[in-house]
Amino acid sequence: MDTSLVCFTNCLVCISGELISQDVYFSTDTGQITPNYYYRQQGVRRIDLAGLVVAPGFLDLQTNGLMGVHFTSLGSSPQGDETSGVSDEEVDKLFRVSQVEAQHGVTAWWATVPTVERSRWREIIPVLRPRDFDSGATLLGVHVEGPYINPVNKGAHNASYIQDPTQISPSELYGHDNLESHIKLITLAAELPGSTALITQLLQDYPDLVISLGHSSATYEDGLAAVQLGARALTHVFNAMGPMHHRNPGLAGLMSTGRVHYTVIPDGIHLHPSVVSMCLRTDPQKCIFITDSIELAGLADGTYAGNSQITHGQYKQGNRVTIEGTQTLIGSCCTLDECVRNAVAYTGCNLAEAVQCVTENVADLMGQSKRGKLEPGRRADFAILDLEGKVKETWIGGARVWKGE
Repeated sequence: MDTSLVCFTNCLVCISGELISQDVYFSTDTGQITPNYYYRQQGVRRIDLAGLVVAPGFLDLQTNGLMGVHFTSLGSSPQGDETSGVSDEEVDKLFRVSQVEAQHGVTAWWATVPTVERSRWREIIPVLRPRDFDSGATLLGVHVEGPYINPVNKGAHNASYIQDPTQISPSELYGHDNLESHIKLITLAAELPGSTALITQLLQDYPDLVISLGHSSATYEDGLAAVQLGARALTHVFNAMGPMHHRNPGLAGLMSTGRVHYTVIPDGIHLHPSVVSMCLRTDPQKCIFITDSIELAGLADGTYAGNSQITHGQYKQGNRVTIEGTQTLIGSCCTLDECVRNAVAYTGCNLAEAVQCVTENVADLMGQSKRGKLEPGRRADFAILDLEGKVKETWIGGARVWKGE
């Protein structure tokens, strides 16, 4: 009997926006999904899911932190591990994040670092390099959101740390090694002086890097020019960018071109539900749901201290967080599975359509050929959901890492 071969049966699977009744086979030895012809073999261990939904493991593209951990606080601890250059305390913080992510169906994530003081980029980014965690979601690298953004559209970013591309090069700011190995996504404003040269140089030197346009007042034409140079995404569309107008669509108008992915925060705060519906229906294969979560996600309501990004207090009411004394939003406290459920409620889409926006679409944008889809040869990373989208179990590499009560 081959005890390494497992079959999920009596289940629905999420494939390209559709719920399909189909078994899923995978190997616990290889940690990969296997072809369905293995049903002919004897001795396959079958797990009856009693009508539950098998989704690819969720991919969290934009999180600034959660459960008290904000990524801008990293990189300043004494170095405890000479091999990794990261302190044990910092590894423990990342492990905590990875475990909480797994509890919400997330099997891999990218850490977002918003605009920080110039010297801090090289300290923070190496701590967030790709790494696996036992019983936790995999960290795939870093999304740097700044400092090449427009001060007019800074949102909660600290204006004193913002730079334009003519002031400092990315390799000098972030470090060549970080750009080559750790940074996977950069958000920048297309209209800044030197942005055209910046995009061209980045993609020439680091062709696998994803350039996203955000925190920007760029016109539609500015954005289209950046896309022609190789930019491939929009960051939290409609938020921290010029408004859409019927004669001047701005960056948001690029959603209709079919040439860019675009991220959406469906927390009911950053966007009206009808706008979330418009985003999803414009291009269901390019729409990506993000949390843009901050360190207050998972904590009780109240007023909290700032961090390396926010110099003032932070006021949390449910998923809404603002800079104390203002109405300026600071990310969100939503979880990715909550985003999926919200999208179903807001748009009337089916569960698989919402799941596609946190799995397949993310994998396509980020070049993740081994994650995000239920296909033979891909990783056996699964989120097991009920029909309402609540996470019941999370599997990573063919092993169950979390099970709800």
